Amino acid sequence: MRAAVIAERLGLARPTVARWLARHGVGRRVAFDPPPPVRCCQRKRPGDLIHTDIEKPGRFDRPGHRVTGSRTKGSSRGAGWDLVHVAVDDATRLAYVEVLPDERKEAPPPFWAARGPGSPRAASGSNG
Repeated sequence: MRAAVIAERLGLARPTVARWLARHGVGRRVAFDPPPPVRCCQRKRPGDLIHTDIEKPGRFDRPGHRVTGSRTKGSSRGAGWDLVHVAVDDATRLAYVEVLPDERKEAPPPFWAARGPGSPRAASGSNG
């Protein structure tokens, strides 16, 4: 029920009722609507689904401005990038992280070879 309807039935001003509802945490209509159900795609067996991703944090070769105190002396331009490959098993949430020299999707990830013969039954990735 909205604040205007409550105010009309009680014979009070709408801002007063709205202030009371807000004070008790039910000032918005979303407070009464149930939250949407959580869509969980977690698999039951380890190795059924592996999420993969490649992060590309910047490399630095000398301390930055927070250490030196000068914004002009601590620049690390041209230092390059690190390519961090991440694989997370959906069932166990076991993660494997490795810094590799390239990010080509044609190259099979070495952490799959370490898993044993074959590859995961399904893979999910955000980089292609």
